Amino acid sequence: MKNVLFLITCASLLAGCHSSSDRQAETSMRSYGCTSCHTIPGVAGAHSYVGPPLDRFGNRTYIAGILPNNPQNLSYWLQHPQSVHPGSAMPEMHLTQQDADRIAAYLERLH
Repeated sequence: MKNVLFLITCASLLAGCHSSSDRQAETSMRSYGCTSCHTIPGVAGAHSYVGPPLDRFGNRTYIAGILPNNPQNLSYWLQHPQSVHPGSAMPEMHLTQQDADRIAAYLERLH
């Protein structure tokens, strides 16, 4: 019985843990200010409605109503939103390729 309780406790603790890549993506989203405009599941303090909420992003068909939703397009959008959709409220944040890819991978996992 003691072993069962130990295993249940460990499983519940691990369920709340984020992977290293998730933590890096969260750090990037905070440093670029994504949390100032978007509600982002799994990111503490990201509860803003200036931009659209990013829940279930991986289920979306299009990015900004223009680009088919896939990791490459999302990474490009994150780096160059004004070239994709001039006049969009999404500002140019000058993300590095690595940060854009990291954030894109995080958002694509949201279902």
